[in-house]
Amino acid sequence: MKKIVLNLIFGLLLVSFSSKAQAPSYNQLVSIVQAKLPSLDVYNKIVAINVWSASNAASRETNKEFDKAYKLWEFAKLKNGSKGAVVISCNVDDVTTGNISITKDGITKLITLNKSDYDFLNNLAAGTNCVYDNTGAKVYENLSADKIFISFNQLITR
Repeated sequence: MKKIVLNLIFGLLLVSFSSKAQAPSYNQLVSIVQAKLPSLDVYNKIVAINVWSASNAASRETNKEFDKAYKLWEFAKLKNGSKGAVVISCNVDDVTTGNISITKDGITKLITLNKSDYDFLNNLAAGTNCVYDNTGAKVYENLSADKIFISFNQLITR
């Protein structure tokens, strides 16, 4: 009886862990950037992704702040020898809605893509974001718009 209960608990734990949304890996994001912009050198850079929707005001505001951060620290020397940052903006809406929103919000720098173009992004929801250092280690996750500048600023070498 104990064995059955333990197996049941173990099974439930596995299901609960596997059903949680997973952020894409650093390598997956780098491969997207290299495919979309082969001339952009992503080697040794901070890589971030922001998932947003036109109907989610907080995620759109976060998109704006990531755009500012990308412009400011694109070529900055960061901790761990990182040489700048790259930020991907992942839209959960259709292409037309996403493009209209990006233009309306004044986003000019972010690397834009649609969630539907990449199977491994399907489990992400608007309002999520993740920042990886140049080794692929997750540095920040789910930053609010007001924390992006401060968080990136902490990565700058003095």
